[in-house]
Amino acid sequence: MIDSAEGVYVEGRDGLALVHAYINENYGLADVAEVLQYGSMAEDADGDLRLTLTRKEIADVQNAANAFSFDYDEGFVELCLDLARAAAELPGDAVTFVEKL
Repeated sequence: MIDSAEGVYVEGRDGLALVHAYINENYGLADVAEVLQYGSMAEDADGDLRLTLTRKEIADVQNAANAFSFDYDEGFVELCLDLARAAAELPGDAVTFVEKL
């Protein structure tokens, strides 16, 4: 792992890369699936949460964050936008994000 900050990572060319460092404890990666109802959650062998989003879901997450930015925690909105920014630079039909605490 390149960085040890608590937050959300994505697998990149050089291993895990930090996508979003948590700014408070009011939100987490699971909220994308639970609050916005997008993606599929799983827990890996290390106990880390993994969220897989399709390209359409990533666009929907970004749109929801922009449309409802005043209704959600600022950190959660930033997380959603950071997921979209990171996914834009990655290949594939879906992207899996990993929460490291």
